Amino acid sequence: MMPGGVTCPLTRDKLANCLATIEAYVEWYERIVLGCSTERWLSLKNADDFNSWLDESESHRNSGVGLITRFGRSIGLHKLGKGASNLLSAGCYYDPEKWQPPYDNQNVLIPGGFYDAETNEISPFYHLEITEHVRHSWFLDYGGGRHPWEEETIPDYQPDSDRYSFAKAPRYKGKVVQLGPLAELVIGGDPLITSFFKAEGPNTLLRQFVRLHRPVAVLRQMRKNVTDLIENIDEPTFVKSEARTEGVGYGFVNAARGSLGHWLQTAGGKIKNYQVITPTTWNGSPRDSSGMRGHWEESFIGLEIKDLDNPVEVGHLIRSHDACLVCTVHFAKTGRRITYQ
Repeated sequence: MMPGGVTCPLTRDKLANCLATIEAYVEWYERIVLGCSTERWLSLKNADDFNSWLDESESHRNSGVGLITRFGRSIGLHKLGKGASNLLSAGCYYDPEKWQPPYDNQNVLIPGGFYDAETNEISPFYHLEITEHVRHSWFLDYGGGRHPWEEETIPDYQPDSDRYSFAKAPRYKGKVVQLGPLAELVIGGDPLITSFFKAEGPNTLLRQFVRLHRPVAVLRQMRKNVTDLIENIDEPTFVKSEARTEGVGYGFVNAARGSLGHWLQTAGGKIKNYQVITPTTWNGSPRDSSGMRGHWEESFIGLEIKDLDNPVEVGHLIRSHDACLVCTVHFAKTGRRITYQ
């Protein structure tokens, strides 16, 4: 794929160039971000291993991951932003050997699931357990929560009501969850991240730490994928499907911020309903029909702001989720200040 989204045929030369680009990036990542080889980094299996690694050399302490760890702990980021401890991930990277019709099984390289903080158990991810609420959103309330195939998106802006967001409120099995690389790796069984999670729970520093840890495994997988393509360059790359005028469908991909879901209904050869739930919608949701606060809202409870004119703590907390709010933030000049309880 070229810049702008234009695709082009695969050739051995293009794949070789791609592999060289990955190798160059890995070299930079090891030198600047990690301060060690990827093999040494992946040998760290728990928090104690990491702490010993951090004290081994100046290159470790002064690397990107070393700097953010030392700085983050010095200002207490590991104690901020716990929020909802339930985690959700749809899984990551479809297995090309097993991803076949009817696509109901989770044939992914990094398994998805739901981590229930009350039971400390992980159950398989199932999209029919998802509902979205709009009781406190500026949309026409359809009462209770609905699965995306059944819900509506009809604007109903009521500034003088108890509604306060253009975001909906997704819930999984009726529970508030948080999404992102942290959820992905804990549910996927990453030993280092799971060790930190069990020791300190979800927090602002760990979410940022995961963003530096996750690319190591991703880069290894990228290298393997391109190598596999080179070895199987003569195989077909496109499987034609039969177009249908009626039906329902859904799809998930684990984006940088977490699991992104799309649901589609068609009738008469046209789109009847199309719903999208982004990771930020999960994390930044308002209250639901039963009044339960969203993940960010729960994270703010008890948050100490040292300087109300410069609330950097809020910035640290929200940015640890890599928030994407272009669809949910609207500015209106009202001349008055509104406080929600």
